[in-house]
Amino acid sequence: MQILVQSKTIIDGLCNETISKFIKAHLKEDVKTLALATKKYPNINLQVISSLISVLQKAEIKLPEHYKKLGAFNQKSFEQSTSEAVANYKASIMSLDNKTIINLTGGIGIDDWAMAKHASKIDSCEIDPDIHAMAEYNLSLFNIKNVNRHLCDGIEYIKTHEAVDILYIDPDRRPTSAKVFKIDDCEPDVLKHWPLLIKKAKHIWLKLSPMADISYVLKLFPNTTELYVIAWLGEVKEILICCSDTPCSEVKKVAINIGSKNVWRFEEPKTSKSLPFSHTGQYIYEPNKAIIKAGLSAHYASHCQLNMIATNSHFFIADFLVPNFYGRSFIILERLAYKPKVIKVYLKLNNIAKANITTRNFKESADELKTRFRLKDGGETYLCFTMDQQEQSWLYHCHQIF
Repeated sequence: MQILVQSKTIIDGLCNETISKFIKAHLKEDVKTLALATKKYPNINLQVISSLISVLQKAEIKLPEHYKKLGAFNQKSFEQSTSEAVANYKASIMSLDNKTIINLTGGIGIDDWAMAKHASKIDSCEIDPDIHAMAEYNLSLFNIKNVNRHLCDGIEYIKTHEAVDILYIDPDRRPTSAKVFKIDDCEPDVLKHWPLLIKKAKHIWLKLSPMADISYVLKLFPNTTELYVIAWLGEVKEILICCSDTPCSEVKKVAINIGSKNVWRFEEPKTSKSLPFSHTGQYIYEPNKAIIKAGLSAHYASHCQLNMIATNSHFFIADFLVPNFYGRSFIILERLAYKPKVIKVYLKLNNIAKANITTRNFKESADELKTRFRLKDGGETYLCFTMDQQEQSWLYHCHQIF
């Protein structure tokens, strides 16, 4: 059970030399074991400190610079925060140099931290006192001087503020501690306040849920000029859109994946050739989730000169290996028509009791197929199930190419 720790307790602990040294000394330890060592450390509140260490351990990958400086986080603020890698990349593409910005939803301040490297001035609003206090503390660790934090409602703040270059808004998708994916259910209600927002800046950047439907987003925001689907380590983390003060006929769509060592991006081309259909070949390709989410699968497959298995499938096929493919590549060992009795025999003959199952445009889910064929999850074997353009169902037995 997660211990609820107030910001003052966290910040006071981090500012205490004895406690901060204790945290640094035990950052790599198992927190459950540490929490039980009360007799060994009678002067340390191990329940609170182990809870903070637990969050910091997770932050090592997501927020490495804040981790190094022992930044202040609780579980809620950590879970809702942008990763440093994503925040830095966003700040590099938002044309922020020497701009004035109001961040209506400052949160724990990771986006402020990244944007401050480019912008001339940022005013950042946050309504949660605990999160606001921790954000101010974290910004002080980096000696950031061009961010002013305000404990207030962002909408109320801009009502009396002069216009700026950019508004940045990350609507809270969890106003009642439950995930929310409808844009008009988020806080602040961007649609309700749009007339006010567009008066206060020529450009509005919105961070939206990765679950938001792209076509739905573009209908709601016809002034969208740029749309980015951003993945981090292969998982889509957010949809970022830029809206101007006038309607736009063309939207720049970009899929991005930020890896541990490199970043790639694929932008929707001006023109793209239609793909031929085929269900035969030596290699199967599944584009990165950012490309799929952005609706750019066919464009990217055309760029790579692949064949399409079916219109509604995100599997593509070819007789050649695409180097540095943005997604997953598989070599096909066998292709079988989907006949469960035949497949059961095939699996038994090939001693396949464990596999990674992937389905695209298929009538059964991965879990249903695992149950049907009594397969455990994992291993090096991949079983890809899909339907072709003629609605013929296929199983591709593959190995992934790294």
